[in-house]
Amino acid sequence: MSHLSNADSADGMTPVAQEDIVRVLGVYCLIRLDNGAESFWHHGHYVCAADGATGDQCVADVARLAARAGGQSLRHAELPVPDGDWCWNDIVERLARSALTETVRASGIVTGSMTPQGRCVHFCDHPLLSGVNDNLWFPVGHNESWFEAVERILILNGLAENLVNLSPLREGGGYSDWKATWNRRVIICRKAGPGTSLVPGMRTKRG
Repeated sequence: MSHLSNADSADGMTPVAQEDIVRVLGVYCLIRLDNGAESFWHHGHYVCAADGATGDQCVADVARLAARAGGQSLRHAELPVPDGDWCWNDIVERLARSALTETVRASGIVTGSMTPQGRCVHFCDHPLLSGVNDNLWFPVGHNESWFEAVERILILNGLAENLVNLSPLREGGGYSDWKATWNRRVIICRKAGPGTSLVPGMRTKRG
């Protein structure tokens, strides 16, 4: 096993484009094999790796800290060790070839509030947008509607393609609650092809 390889594709497949790799790995991705080996990728580019035999956890720590510092979620891919000789680039290319994307609906509760400092919104019970102490509020632009503000925040944080609906739930003194529904892209993995034992599992969480 080698960390990286620039060899031509021996199986005659069309080379995988960088944008396809980024589509699958996202901004930050930690790949872990079932022998404990790990590698960290940023924008589809290799950063570092560790052999599972050493029991070194530094790669996972670097990945989590980098994602946290960048304000992004950290994708995880947990995979079996490929048969025969392999390198990390082989694994990433197979992931890119075997993954499809599909648009699905997601929803959550959003609170809008009128404060002396201006309008702001809060995402309730959201692992990324609620904040560490569930007290994160996002400002709303002066000429921005509530709908436009919620959509902007979701897209800015890489959570949505677009906002579909913002349905009123309740109103109180100076605040409103809505149910927000948005479209998001998820990665669906399938077997990469004949003779390939790499069947990935992908998940995303906060770093």
